Amino acid sequence: MSEQSVEWRFGRGDAGADEIQASVDEIVAHLADPESEEARAARAAGLDPGDLGEVTVDVREDRQGAEPILTAIVVGIAVKAGSSAVEALWRVVIWPRLRRRLGAGVLGERQDTE
Repeated sequence: MSEQSVEWRFGRGDAGADEIQASVDEIVAHLADPESEEARAARAAGLDPGDLGEVTVDVREDRQGAEPILTAIVVGIAVKAGSSAVEALWRVVIWPRLRRRLGAGVLGERQDTE
């Protein structure tokens, strides 16, 4: 299966890129445990947690100027799975747990949607 990757831009929320990255890394690491909540959520979304072992998520700040409010948070996800897997991994596994850990305002509105 080929590697699928996406990159999304979000407005700055209540957390910085480093804090988000640390939480995402923990969430993704739990996918390796077939009994974890994350692995169960992945299976419920039609994903095989075993196929997600090589997922990489990169969170970084993308400054548009000196104002912190203009700083975007860029989330890049790459996984060796089908194209719908990336969206499902974010929407069903990572995003709900990220919000639970860091609060509903962890990220601002997604900026790259049409």
